[in-house]
Amino acid sequence: MSTTAHPPSRARKRRSKSSLAIIERAFRGSLEEQYGHIVWLSRVMHGMGAATALLLKGDTVMCARAGQPRVSLTVGDLHIAGISHYESTISDLLREGVPLYAWQADWLRLHLANAELIAGVALVGDADLPSLIQQFDCVWYW
Repeated sequence: MSTTAHPPSRARKRRSKSSLAIIERAFRGSLEEQYGHIVWLSRVMHGMGAATALLLKGDTVMCARAGQPRVSLTVGDLHIAGISHYESTISDLLREGVPLYAWQADWLRLHLANAELIAGVALVGDADLPSLIQQFDCVWYW
C-alpha cells in the first residue's frame, strides 16, 4: 500500500471555526475566577487568524464604557501602576478588527448613555441576538 503526499501548494488549508465569546461575569474580587483572560484569549485567537468576537453582558458591559479612569494600587510601600484598564483593552481589540458587542438591556439597566459607549462597540438587543449567534460556529458563555 503506497500513499502519495501532495506538495504543500496543493494541500487544502482548513478554515478555523469562528467563535463568539459571551462574557457575563465582571470583576468580583480576587478569590473568584476572573474572565479577563477570555478577552486576552480572543485577542490571541484573532492574531492566529481565527474569526472571533465578544459580547459583553451583565455588569461586564461596563468594560465598554468610554472615559474609564486608570487605577493604581498602593499597599504599604508597594505601588502597582499596571492594573488592567478595560477601555484600552477593548479599544485595542477593536483596532485589531475583533467585533465587540454590548448587551443593550444591561447597558440601559446600568443607566449608561449611548455617548459613553466606546466607539466601535455595537449594542445588541433581544431581537438581534439569534442572528448574531448564527454567524458563528461556536459560542462560549462565560
